[in-house]
Amino acid sequence: MNSKPNLLIVEDDDLLLKVYRSVFAKDFNLTMCQNDIEFDAAIEKDKYQIFLIDISLVGTKDGIQLIKELRQIDDYKTIPIMVVTANAFKRDEEITMAAGATKYYRKPIDYKILLTDFKKYCN
Repeated sequence: MNSKPNLLIVEDDDLLLKVYRSVFAKDFNLTMCQNDIEFDAAIEKDKYQIFLIDISLVGTKDGIQLIKELRQIDDYKTIPIMVVTANAFKRDEEITMAAGATKYYRKPIDYKILLTDFKKYCN
């Protein structure tokens, strides 16, 4: 039996969460969080095989801080962390990658490409 990988999405935009649900629900078990509090609770509850994190979040922590925290947890040192963000500057990408992100996507993104990449990283 081949079970779907668990994907944790951290995004504070309700519309994008709906889009992500339509893109990923068929191929992944989804958990969606809108802030660092929900993120912390999700990490305590389940194990994930891949992450999608926005950089700019409402709450006390941004996506960079969440990535750094994940990379300190043994189970998540090498797990793919994909970032989809409106932050278009090269410096934003450099900071994000240095924090431990696996791949950096700028919005707007072709969701077919995103899904293809996510599947590739989970195989």
